[in-house]
Amino acid sequence: MQTKPVEVIDYDANGYDYRSYWSGRDYEFWAEDRVLRRLVPKLGRPRWFADFGGAFGRNAGHYLPHAEHSVIMDYSATNLRNAGDRYAAEVAAGRLHLIRCDLYRIPFRDFAFDAAMVVRVLHHLSDLDRGLTEMSRTIGGQWLVDVPIKHHVLGLARGLKGGDLRRVRGPEPVAMGVEEPYWNFQLRAVRARLGAMGWRTALGASVNNFRQWEKVAPAKATKLARPLVHGMEVVAQTAGRGWWGPSQFVLGRRNDPAAPAYDRLRQHGDDLAPHVADLARRVVCPQCVSRLDWTPDTATCARCQVVFPRQGAFWDFVLPA
Repeated sequence: MQTKPVEVIDYDANGYDYRSYWSGRDYEFWAEDRVLRRLVPKLGRPRWFADFGGAFGRNAGHYLPHAEHSVIMDYSATNLRNAGDRYAAEVAAGRLHLIRCDLYRIPFRDFAFDAAMVVRVLHHLSDLDRGLTEMSRTIGGQWLVDVPIKHHVLGLARGLKGGDLRRVRGPEPVAMGVEEPYWNFQLRAVRARLGAMGWRTALGASVNNFRQWEKVAPAKATKLARPLVHGMEVVAQTAGRGWWGPSQFVLGRRNDPAAPAYDRLRQHGDDLAPHVADLARRVVCPQCVSRLDWTPDTATCARCQVVFPRQGAFWDFVLPA
């Protein structure tokens, strides 16, 4: 089925390296790290795990110890090359696979993964319904979803001050930013959409509850205030679930857990390494959802003949323009 393309933000433009974004964001990194240490183990010990928009593997240390096989999907080739350098041993051993793809056209079969996570990604999705649907169909069990909300405490205060409270509290997404739109959502609307897809959701944590504090606090006071702010963040991560912070982590469990139909998963020849052959059984053409013919360096669609190459540590499944 042909669908209208959705523009994807190109993180590789102008030589950008996403790792630089995290310079000077110690508080945000710490806040998310604390939540992931607590919530990722709730996803169990999956055989196959997906990190949608996983970038350079910033959060891979949380799921690699729990999953037999993990897949980082990202649109940025720079991110995936950096992930390949950072986790070279895991990639070589077949415990981690790196896939370049468009999250609106994911090259995996339905229910290919037992569990998954998506962190700091939804704010890039101008078509959230389509993005959630596409990610959701590949997960058979449970996932962790980071929802950027517009009706957090600071957002409500801004809406009240600007006379825009109805829009802040309403169900429609709101675009923020100047050069690139960053989408914020109503949490209830996102959970309702997940529910319609067959997911039972629960609030996991309110995150980055005091995200602006390092920007407004005097430099000399930052070091002294950090323990206090961290303590407040710990409290707010539980007490603020659903309303306080700008990032709301939601745990989703499928009402009817499912797995790929293994009898339909195609076996591949002896020319592929075992871990690549296992990956290949789960991958389909992102354009026509047909099977692929694999060599150690290419995957070719048997139907539309599009060739998807291996680029060093990652496989490139972005469709040609």
